[in-house]
Amino acid sequence: MAYLIDKIVWEITSKCNMNCLHCGSDCNCEVKGDELTTGECIEVLEDIRDVGGCNLIIFSGGEPLLRDDIGTLTSICNMFGIKTAVISNAFMVNETTIKKIKALNLLAYGISIDAAEPYMHDYIRGVSHAFEHLEKAIKLLQENNIVPTIVTTVHKLNYNQLPLIRDFLIKNNVKLWQIQYGDNIGRMPKECQITEAQYLEIAKFILDTRKNYSKHFINVSGADVFGYMSKLAKEIQGYWGGCLAGITQVGISADGSVRGCLSMQADKYIEANVKDKSFKEIWKDKNSFAYNRKFDCSMLTGYCRNCMYASICRGGCMRAASISGGRENPYCLYKIEKEGFSSPEQARVDFSKQELFDLYNPIRKLPDEFWK
Repeated sequence: MAYLIDKIVWEITSKCNMNCLHCGSDCNCEVKGDELTTGECIEVLEDIRDVGGCNLIIFSGGEPLLRDDIGTLTSICNMFGIKTAVISNAFMVNETTIKKIKALNLLAYGISIDAAEPYMHDYIRGVSHAFEHLEKAIKLLQENNIVPTIVTTVHKLNYNQLPLIRDFLIKNNVKLWQIQYGDNIGRMPKECQITEAQYLEIAKFILDTRKNYSKHFINVSGADVFGYMSKLAKEIQGYWGGCLAGITQVGISADGSVRGCLSMQADKYIEANVKDKSFKEIWKDKNSFAYNRKFDCSMLTGYCRNCMYASICRGGCMRAASISGGRENPYCLYKIEKEGFSSPEQARVDFSKQELFDLYNPIRKLPDEFWK
């Protein structure tokens, strides 16, 4: 069977000008390993063109604008008929760079917003005045007809920020919003992940925002992580036919490693490196991405294995399942609907400031504003 790529997420650099608490790739101001050169990136793009079908490449990082050749790469994509977008922290968006950004001809400019209270956004991002700059960046992008798409990664600390972020986006006329939860990959400890009850409430929040704030938003998305198969999930997500990693989607790391999805961080999910084997060969190899291309229900573990939707759902998003070590999704609306929460701790929604302080202050000192 021939597989055609629809979407690629390409971590074009591991270098970043921020230091986010939840960064799944553990990026910082230093480049990690040997990143692909411009020439190597162009060879990969030519392979992607030859494979066919690719509609969108999302350049992420790190901070993709730290690559001096980002304009060259997006220009080649445009020449090949492939749309492009970036996921950025917007810290490099200013009056000087906006012309260069506009010339990238992006479908959308993804911006991460973690809180609507400036001190908390800055704390999570690890950079002072990040929120202040963010407001200016959004306005500047809009003035130049560049569409900002907001991405919010939720964990226990910023769980209660969602209504405030919604108000901020409405105030700033932002129409596109993706909400996802943070996993214990990269820098974020497992203890900081949302509970099952918070997961359920976020799903309700997404649906409520769609229904009651529809005049303000074109789309409020739960990505692939708010599902699966329950009544609520179907309203949020529509039809779910299983993870598409290695089927129609793929991820490329800054060092050239190819995975079905960049969020599947374990080395066992690296198919090969484009420095050793061409992207075209990796994609067309009959043994690549076997966890999805050769899926069998016996691969599932725990509750997912015996679920009546096992053959359709396939354990939901592989990101969450891969972190657990098996192939059971710890976050599933259908399971919650049928079985309830897995423990009293997972049934909790609210956490006191002292509890949050005890969780986060050892990771990074919380500012005084936290107690106000």
